Amino acid sequence: MKIEFKKEDFLDSLQVVNRAVKRGNIYQILDCVLIDATKNKITLTAQDGKEITIKRETEGEIKEKGKAAIDSNYLIDIIRTMPEGSYIELEVTEKRECIIVCGESKKTIQSKDETTYPNILSVNKENKIIINELKLKKVIEKTIFSYDKNLESGNIVLKGINFNINKENIKVKSMDGYIISIVNEKINNNNTYEVNIPGSALEELNKLIKGEVNKDVIIYISEKHVAFEFNNTLFISLIIPNKYIDTDRIFNMEYSTKIEIDRSNFTDCLKRSIPVLRDNDNKPIIFDIKEEKMDINLNSLSGDSHEEIDIKKSGKDLIIAFNVKNLIKILNVIEDEKIYLYFAGSKQPVIIKDKQETYTYLLTPVKI
Repeated sequence: MKIEFKKEDFLDSLQVVNRAVKRGNIYQILDCVLIDATKNKITLTAQDGKEITIKRETEGEIKEKGKAAIDSNYLIDIIRTMPEGSYIELEVTEKRECIIVCGESKKTIQSKDETTYPNILSVNKENKIIINELKLKKVIEKTIFSYDKNLESGNIVLKGINFNINKENIKVKSMDGYIISIVNEKINNNNTYEVNIPGSALEELNKLIKGEVNKDVIIYISEKHVAFEFNNTLFISLIIPNKYIDTDRIFNMEYSTKIEIDRSNFTDCLKRSIPVLRDNDNKPIIFDIKEEKMDINLNSLSGDSHEEIDIKKSGKDLIIAFNVKNLIKILNVIEDEKIYLYFAGSKQPVIIKDKQETYTYLLTPVKI
């Protein structure tokens, strides 16, 4: 195989697919990027052997057709050192010597046996869902923080994020035992699907999509996999097959207290409280909700914090406590200037939502 390419084009594509490479895999071939120049385009592929595969078409000239498997980090380090704007020739001999030439510079490394690279998943593109790139990035970012990353609940389905898609709407849901996040976005679509995508895969996808308002992402869903196609890239993830938890009944609580509060000021108050916590100190933040004011108190082993903030309240006075860091996670992904908190009592979760319910968050309280 012999190919020639511009440094920046190839390096960009290489860094994209390299997000699928997870070091320490028992199969060393998975430390490699597979370069496929057997057809009319150069395609780079990498996978982690567990959840995700990333394929990317890249610009370049194919001088001799073929395939090669080369350690991705090693190749990135070499290509990165080449001069900006330079053209680079990469040749792999029959003895699997990889020769990289740029001007007077020549590097030789050993490639791996490309025939041992795992089969690459094929994607059925018959049924597709088209979603605006910005909308997709938003629904991921507004839910990605609350999936059960460490599987503390013991329920494998909570390691995923639930996508429920119909003809007019996409609802994305995650939960970790403390927080439930639900986000809705309007879409135009001809298919209906429900799928659980690993949160770790969506974290990597979110790093790759830029969230451009004038671009779309095409989603293909099959029985075992989901694929996202964008910018000459195909991002493939396994699906968690288990049925997701029904949360409808949880949100049917009748509230006895409602407050309207300035989100930015509220977030600043909470962040000013955090410095009195040290190490594993999990002391809760306590809200004393009154008519037009809310006292915010945190009494830790290292010190105390007191804040007071203006609110608009309807219903009963209330004293309730939460994990401050979990609450800040929610507030950080909300964009509205004014937010509404609904309480059903001191031992019941708080629900934070807008009037249109484009987002709904639930946070469980803690003991005072």
